[in-house]
Amino acid sequence: MQNIFKYINLISTFVKKHKLYANLHALVVSMVLSVILMQAGSLFLFNYIPDHLSVIHRAYQDQSIWKIEIYKLERHLEDDKDILNRLNERLSEFDDAAYTWTRNQNDAALASAYKVLEKAHHDFSNARVQGHANAEIVQKGQLVIKAYDDFVSATEKDIVIKQSLVSLLQLICLFLVFCIAASIMLTSWSILINRLGKVFSDIPNDLISNGNVIEYADEFEMLEKLTAELSARLEGIQVETEWINKTSAEKMRKMLLSQEFLFKLAKLIGGSGLSELTIKKALYSLERTLAVSNVALVFSENGSRISAKRALFSSCWPLSFDEAMFDESLNSASVNYATKLIKGECVQCVTVPLPSPNGWLGILLLETEANHYFDDTELQLFEVTAQMLALSMGFQAREQEGRRVALLEERAVIARELHDSLAQSLSYMKFQLARLQTNFSDNMTESGADIIVNDMREGLDNAYRELRELLTTFRVKMDVRGLDHVLEEAIEEFSQRSSLNIILDNRLQECRLSVNEEFHLLHVVREALSNIVRHSGAEKVTIALVLQSTGDVIVTIDDDGKGCTFDEAKPHHYGLAIMTERACCLGGTIEILPRRRGGTRVRLLFHPK
Repeated sequence: MQNIFKYINLISTFVKKHKLYANLHALVVSMVLSVILMQAGSLFLFNYIPDHLSVIHRAYQDQSIWKIEIYKLERHLEDDKDILNRLNERLSEFDDAAYTWTRNQNDAALASAYKVLEKAHHDFSNARVQGHANAEIVQKGQLVIKAYDDFVSATEKDIVIKQSLVSLLQLICLFLVFCIAASIMLTSWSILINRLGKVFSDIPNDLISNGNVIEYADEFEMLEKLTAELSARLEGIQVETEWINKTSAEKMRKMLLSQEFLFKLAKLIGGSGLSELTIKKALYSLERTLAVSNVALVFSENGSRISAKRALFSSCWPLSFDEAMFDESLNSASVNYATKLIKGECVQCVTVPLPSPNGWLGILLLETEANHYFDDTELQLFEVTAQMLALSMGFQAREQEGRRVALLEERAVIARELHDSLAQSLSYMKFQLARLQTNFSDNMTESGADIIVNDMREGLDNAYRELRELLTTFRVKMDVRGLDHVLEEAIEEFSQRSSLNIILDNRLQECRLSVNEEFHLLHVVREALSNIVRHSGAEKVTIALVLQSTGDVIVTIDDDGKGCTFDEAKPHHYGLAIMTERACCLGGTIEILPRRRGGTRVRLLFHPK
C-alpha cells in the first residue's frame, strides 16, 4: 500500500511539474479511449447482430414448420400422429443454445416474448398429452405461431434499439474525438503560436535580427539557440554585475580606510606635531591602508632638517632609492610610476614630491609588487598625504624659523645695547686709566699704585675681551638647515682662525632639539673651542654628539693640548662660568676633565625637552 501511495505521489509531482505534457497526454488518452469505445460498439454490434439474426432465422424456420404442420393437421392432409410427432421434435429443440441466448438477454420485451413462446409450447404439449380435441390442439398451435411472430418482432425491435444505442454512442464518441482534436489544436495554437510568440517577442531584437539568416529545423530549435545565447549573455551580465558590486564594495572599503587614515593623520599631526616618530607612524599606517610593501619619505636638502638621515621608512630602506628622483627637470610635481628590476625581482615604485616655495622638501615613495593595481582613490590618498606632510613640514619649518628669527633679533638687540653701553663704558675706563698712568706714572711708582693700576688694566682688558666674545656669541645666527650646518660652519671658522684639525661626529639624527637647546649647545661648543684655541695649544680636536638609549644627550669636546684645567678660585675665568650657566639652562651638567693620554675633555650632559 505504501508503494502505491508513493507511486501516486510521484505521478502527482510529475504532473505538477509538467502540466502541459500531462494535459496533452490526457487529451490524447481521451481521444484513444473514445476511439476504443467506438470500436467496442462496433465489435459489440458485430457479435450481437449475427446472434439475433440467427435466432430470428431459427424462429422463422420453426414458425414455418409449425405453420405447415398445423395447416396439415387442420386439413387432415396426413396422419395426425405423424404430424404431432414432428411437432413434438420441434418442442424438444426449443431449449437449444439459440433460444437460451435470448433468454439470457437483459431486454425485458425480448424476455417476455420468450416466456410467452415457451408457455405456448407448453400449452400445446399439455393439450396433446391430455388428448384434447383436434380443434383445440390446432388452436394451441395457432397460439404458438402467433407467439413466434411476437418473439421475432421483439427480437427485431431489440436489434433496432441496440443499433440505435450503439450508433448514438459512436456519434457521441466521434463528437468527443472531434472536440478533443479541436482542443489539441487550440492548445497547440495557444502554446506554439501565442505563448511561443510572446516568448519570442520578449527576446531582444538584436538576438533575433542579428543580420545572419540562419535556418532552423523548427521553432523550438530556434528558441533553444536563442535561449542559450540569452543565457550566455545573462551569465556575462551577472558576472559583470558581481564584479561591479565587488569592485564597488572594495572601493567603499578603501574609501573608508582612506578617510580613517586621513583623520588619524590629521589628528596625529595636530596633536603632537611633526617629528620622526610621527612620520614613521604615518608611513606605517599608510602602508597598511594601501596594502603595499614599503612606504618611505626621502628628504631633499630643503627637508633634511627634520632628520639627518636621508629617509624615513615604514619597513625597510627604500630599495628603489635613486638621486635622480630629485631632478625636478625630469620629474613633475605629480604621481610618477616606475618599475625597476631589483635583486632579480620587479618592484613597482610610485613617487610624489613634497612641494614647497623653495623647492621640494622630499619625495614620498611607495614600493610594492609589479602587478599591484592602484585605483584613483588610492592615488588621491597618496597625493593628499604628501601634500599634508609638505604643509606640516613647511609650517613647522616656518614656525621654527620664526622662533629663531625672534630669538636672533632679541639677541641682536641685547648685543647692540651691550655694545652701545657697557662696551663704550669699558673703553672709556681703559682710556681714562691710560691717561692716569701717563700723567701720574712717577707718583704711582713711588707710592706702589702702579701695581694696582696694572691689575685694573688687566681686569678691564679681560672684561672687554669677554664682552667682545659675548657680543660675538650673541651675533651668531642659526642656519635654517639646522644644527649640523651651524656646527660645520663653526668648525670651519675656528679651523681658519687656528691650525686645529677638528673632527665632528654627530649622532643626533633622531633627536629633535628646540631652538634654545640648539643655541646653548652651539655656544658651549664654541666656548670650548675658543678656550682650546687660546689656552691648550692643541693640534687635534674631536667633537662627538651622542644620543643615549635613555634619551640623554652627551656632548664631548676632546683635545690633545697641554691639559689646561680651570680653577674656579682664580679670577677672570668667564668661559667656564658661561658654559656652566648654559648647561644649567639646558637642565644638565658640564665637566672639564683631564684626559688619560694628555689633553682636556669637556663633557656636557642634558636631557632634551
